[in-house]
Amino acid sequence: MTASALLVGFFFSIRLSPVVAAYVSHIPGMEKLVDLIMDDKGLQRATEHQMVQNVEASVQEGEIRFSVDEVLMDERRMVIFYTIEHEQPDHVLSLDKIELMDASGQPWGSGISWGSSMNKGSKTKNRVDVNLTEKDVVPDQLQLQVTVAVDQTALDVPIKVSFPIDKARYAAHKEIVYEVNQEVAVDGQRFTIGKITAYPTQTEVSIHFDPANTKHIFDFDQLALADEHGHTYSFWGNGVPYTRDGENVVIYNLESIYFTQPEQLFLQAKQIRALDKEKRHVTIDAHSGTLLKKPDDRVHLDALRQNDDIVGMDFSLQVDVQDVNRYVSFVSDLTDDRGNEYELLQSTSSSDHENELVQVYGKLFKRLTSKGAPTEYRFTLDSYPTRLSDGFRVPVK
Repeated sequence: MTASALLVGFFFSIRLSPVVAAYVSHIPGMEKLVDLIMDDKGLQRATEHQMVQNVEASVQEGEIRFSVDEVLMDERRMVIFYTIEHEQPDHVLSLDKIELMDASGQPWGSGISWGSSMNKGSKTKNRVDVNLTEKDVVPDQLQLQVTVAVDQTALDVPIKVSFPIDKARYAAHKEIVYEVNQEVAVDGQRFTIGKITAYPTQTEVSIHFDPANTKHIFDFDQLALADEHGHTYSFWGNGVPYTRDGENVVIYNLESIYFTQPEQLFLQAKQIRALDKEKRHVTIDAHSGTLLKKPDDRVHLDALRQNDDIVGMDFSLQVDVQDVNRYVSFVSDLTDDRGNEYELLQSTSSSDHENELVQVYGKLFKRLTSKGAPTEYRFTLDSYPTRLSDGFRVPVK
């Protein structure tokens, strides 16, 4: 899974648990951690149960000091809280690149993402989310190598910080498994809720999609667990939203219910995004720059730029009101009628300045092979804003 930077401002409406606030308030340096877990009720409760490991490992490089402050983890997820400090005030401090390695320098972890603030100052504190699988054996020592950006310009010299892992913090907290195995059918499309596994930092929901479905299900709108009081536990918004296990199984990561233990529990989604399987395939005429095959009339190719081995594409997409601020990944894998391979160099998305119901997507690819000039470009849609007629609600316990 490719590492990605999520440049977002942390503005949340979820209130911090009074128990968590009381717990961290008397520990020096932990006060700022409060702001970084307000988006995730599961992390709040894990903090309440004293699963946070205080690290305080730092390295100075020129005017920059980078510190690993705390670690919160279990078998499936690691959250690393870090601080960047600059000797001078009024700078935007962020992370440009991150590599997580074991003590021998080998890459470790199955996926990584991080948050950055665009506020100016001499210090910023944020977090790194690391996705783990059962294959990731947790070592006693880890190394985090980062490239710091000052005012959005990456520095030349990376910083490497080593820190220990206190496995005793999570070793006693074994997973809680709910065997659901319930089939759901909407508009003739079938999928099975397999098992739901709760860990202290997240809850995994395994969904098996029927290969015989005529539509490809992209995703669920507002997938969440709900208890008997109506409290919901959904994806926390920063980190890895899901992983795939083969062609037809997706494991969704939601907020943890590990320390909640509700009397009743339901899995629900407001709507289901799906598209006829044959409509996922898009073809572009490389000479005329027109769409030869597309899912419907809502998508248009506004520009096709071809310069040697570089291919740029601009699309516009008509969306409904509910999707005004919800962008799709659209396309990441490109090929052509010659069998050439391509690498995605850049991807942008925005709303049209004159019409908020029109989204604009820019894609820039580099051709990696030399099998001849194409007459057609081809790709399969990663997502599309069409939906089935209804959502679902399934009892878990």
